[in-house]
Amino acid sequence: MNVTDAVLSRSSIRSFLSNPVPDQLLKDLLEKSSRAASGGNLQPWKIFVINNASKSNFLEFQKNWTKPEIPAYDIYPPKLKEPYRTSRFELGEQMYELLGIGREDKDARIAQVMRNLKFFGAPCAFLLC
Repeated sequence: MNVTDAVLSRSSIRSFLSNPVPDQLLKDLLEKSSRAASGGNLQPWKIFVINNASKSNFLEFQKNWTKPEIPAYDIYPPKLKEPYRTSRFELGEQMYELLGIGREDKDARIAQVMRNLKFFGAPCAFLLC
């Protein structure tokens, strides 16, 4: 597959099968991805894999977390300029519409956002830092 085909075929998945992912498959993926280029060939990332029991433990820990969290930085600039502000809002509207969540249904919107914290039901996750 060439780069153009890879970019054009990419998608964002928000629902997964519950089938377990074999550790060997994850290891193979990580070994192949370790060859990715980085500036100055530094490979500055840290990768954490949660699968099987470690995923269950992580979700349980997260569910019981009670300390307030203050982000180190704003996800979006506080005064997002045009055309980015309108684009962001329109995309959000379209996403929630596809999910059947109305603009006025704040509880459903928050519930959808919270699915991020459970990896949208994926059986395993890579955390790249």
